[in-house]
Amino acid sequence: MTPSSPIVLVAAPEPAQSKVLAEMLRALRPGLRTVDLESSAEATPTMAMVLELPGSNLGKLSAQVRDRHPNLAIAVISPTFDDETIEAAAKVGAAAIIPSPCESSALTQVLRAHERKVTFAGRVSGIETGELLRLHAISGSDGVLVLEGAAGSGAIHLEGGQPVHAWLADLRGAEAVVALLTWTDARATWIAGRSGCARTIVGRIQGLLERGEGAGEPSVDRAAVEALGDVVEKLERLSQTPDILAAYLLRNAEVLTGHVDAELDSALVGRALSRLALVFHDMEEQQGDGAGSEIQATVGEYRLVVDRLGPSRLGYQIGVVVRQATPVCKSLRRLIRQIDRSFRRSLAQGGQAHGGSSGSGSLQATGLPRVA
Repeated sequence: MTPSSPIVLVAAPEPAQSKVLAEMLRALRPGLRTVDLESSAEATPTMAMVLELPGSNLGKLSAQVRDRHPNLAIAVISPTFDDETIEAAAKVGAAAIIPSPCESSALTQVLRAHERKVTFAGRVSGIETGELLRLHAISGSDGVLVLEGAAGSGAIHLEGGQPVHAWLADLRGAEAVVALLTWTDARATWIAGRSGCARTIVGRIQGLLERGEGAGEPSVDRAAVEALGDVVEKLERLSQTPDILAAYLLRNAEVLTGHVDAELDSALVGRALSRLALVFHDMEEQQGDGAGSEIQATVGEYRLVVDRLGPSRLGYQIGVVVRQATPVCKSLRRLIRQIDRSFRRSLAQGGQAHGGSSGSGSLQATGLPRVA
């Protein structure tokens, strides 16, 4: 496909819908030609854009396009990319998905990506699912990784390389990702584009990969295992400080354990701190060391603080909720830094005791109760 004379097959349930889409494409790209399904055999299109609507005919139009053009790149347009729509797109090996109503920027992005041939779209086997996810995380990909195996099918939705939603049978969210990572006989289909689905995953991909590839619990440095017990004790004492309403230990933006005041909902506080940790990680990837070590947010009478604990490679953070404009606000950073320094000293001493070998263990070995 060349920028000067692309030919796009446009297909939609109604002729009026096809006409509107074709006009949008021609307005975006002067010189672009559009053809319908009937005339596509003579024109030899270089890609197709197919509008699929929920209902009994979902996927049939894309299947017709695939039957006529076995090697054609297909972009599926739909108002919703639920489980059924993603499965239908995967069956035809769709290269991309575009939410409807279509934005000009989304259409242009798909056209440019196809012209440059710089996508991960397509099917693959013989590569571990975890490795595929790592590649997409590094590249900051938007899309859906669909897995098909003997046990059925499932999918992991990514935005900016991080998982936002996943499904497998009755499982949703992180549980679905962990289950999919255990599959050894799956065929993977990557479909580029944001699905716009509701978020069911808060944690970062690193933690999910460790849980999926390590018998369900993230592996941790042996010295860290021994040092975390002291951290938990200090967090418990911190949570008893007047006007400190919650003190949590997080890893890779997932809450591991902590204490919360009775006036707060522990699940809501945990999600809020996890999301704040995600914001920090995103900005850290953008700025590197310039991002510092902490992030704060003030909502009404509460201040939320997430600060790094120990070396960044371990992924630990402390999350605190404090009542705004109280005396402890001035000393909070000092209190958290004290816990961090103590943790780093314990790591150094533990590393020397183990002869410099980091080793590994599980979070269960620390005795930390997991927080939902």
